[in-house]
Amino acid sequence: MRNKLTAAVLLSAGLLSMTSCKKYLDINTDPDTTQEPSVSSVLPPILSSIPYGIQRDGVYTAKYVQNWNTYANGNADTYDRHGYSFSGGTQAYTWQMTYQMFGNNLNYLIAKSEKTNEPDYTAVGLALKAWVFQHTTDYNTDIPFYDAFKDGQLTFRYDTQETIYKAVDSMCRRALTYLDKADAMTGSKLAKGDFSYNGNLSKWRKFVYGVLARNWHHVSNKSTYNADSVISYCEKAMNSVADDFCIPFDATNNDNSNYWGTFRDNMGTVRQSNFIVRLLDGSAFTGVQSFNNRDPRISHMLSASGDTTNGNGGYRGVDPGVGDPYSAVTSGVNFPKKVAIAYGDSMYASPNPGVFIENGKYLFKNKAPMPVMTYAEMQFIKAEAHMRKGEKPKAYDAYITGIKAHFDFINRDYSSIRGALPIYNKNPIPTTTRDKYLASANVAQNFNVLTMSDIMMQKYIALWGWGFFETWVDLRRFHYIDNDPATGQRVYKTFNFPTSFASTNNLKPVYRVRPHYTSEYTYNLAELVRLGVLAQDYHTIECWFSQP
Repeated sequence: MRNKLTAAVLLSAGLLSMTSCKKYLDINTDPDTTQEPSVSSVLPPILSSIPYGIQRDGVYTAKYVQNWNTYANGNADTYDRHGYSFSGGTQAYTWQMTYQMFGNNLNYLIAKSEKTNEPDYTAVGLALKAWVFQHTTDYNTDIPFYDAFKDGQLTFRYDTQETIYKAVDSMCRRALTYLDKADAMTGSKLAKGDFSYNGNLSKWRKFVYGVLARNWHHVSNKSTYNADSVISYCEKAMNSVADDFCIPFDATNNDNSNYWGTFRDNMGTVRQSNFIVRLLDGSAFTGVQSFNNRDPRISHMLSASGDTTNGNGGYRGVDPGVGDPYSAVTSGVNFPKKVAIAYGDSMYASPNPGVFIENGKYLFKNKAPMPVMTYAEMQFIKAEAHMRKGEKPKAYDAYITGIKAHFDFINRDYSSIRGALPIYNKNPIPTTTRDKYLASANVAQNFNVLTMSDIMMQKYIALWGWGFFETWVDLRRFHYIDNDPATGQRVYKTFNFPTSFASTNNLKPVYRVRPHYTSEYTYNLAELVRLGVLAQDYHTIECWFSQP
């Protein structure tokens, strides 16, 4: 009974310990099963759990930032309205990824590789641990860190977000030290377990610097913000789209297919937002919706409605808390005006999940890769950092490079990553088409007219559909509707709050996600009381990183 109880509590608390199995569960020791698996066999399931956390929770976070929203006409969706639902699994997958799926599996990988003198695996383990805790603290704010994996504990003390930011920085620096050791070794076996970078240590080093860039840049509102360090980290991070950190899918069955692909069919209730439509049809930048202002990326990223009479080629979106006014239309002249599902143009119904077909669009394909960090993102971070320093010419260079990098992101041949499919629609975007867009009114034409809004809205486009957690960090740093002091207009032009906030919000936007409901509210309640998590509007309290 003691063995079962201990294991149940650890699992319910989101803490699945591999290293403690023998201590507590030696009655289950199987002589035919490896008790100390190789690190090359532990890394693949850790990598594959990244989409598990990002994509499932991303369905909801994307609503907060208006990547997409619920389509049903007049549907008062909780997350469209910045609310929160007290339920076991909702918005809980990041927690499970961090404490269960990474958890002591990752700790084992780090400890085992140190013991066997495999610094390449140690470096990768530390890099991933830094990334996941950076991601999770930005999502949940205060979380268990130092207590998280202590054996024998039934409750776990939360650390402050400031503490975790410092720990992430420290883990990154340890990872770089081990990468130095790995560079000097021969016979690396990292490629055996690394299906994202295929054992390329140079790319892992760039990933670590990318984590540092995020870590140091997220605190842009503080007096301690160091733009020079942010710029330096960005310059040491991704150098091209070939360095983008992506997770591929084999897509041979349901379990190894893209969560947003047609077969798994998890996008059926949401539709692209009017905000992203305005960004890509040019009206958010120019105030005018016309074909001359249309971004060529729109036909690759968004799905067109059947109508072509609304001035932008049939591209429509939904508003949060309002939905699609034509969602209930089943026939007639207004039927083609319905907002299409993400899987394809003029596609209004979800595909039959019983038929494994490889259609879809952009990142919504069974075998499309899942981006986690990209070169374009690093360039926009660099542009903002230069802008904050008053170095507008350098900011402009990074801004233009970021836009070009996102075109390259769309055009990239992803087949080298386990045969992943391209994400462009039919054909890549020609360079002449890209350059025509760069010369349009959507893009600042020189550094003198460049604004923070130009940078942040182009970054929003580049992260749409995958980087919504970083977009949420950005929107919170700018308190959603802050004005650009240079223009007196909103940084995110035409971004509006939902027509009504959830009743639990006291008319405030969401800033954090509550801890895992099932484990923490059941087993760690005293700690939640200490932190004030039980307050009805806890999720609207501003995070440490965005405060001055």
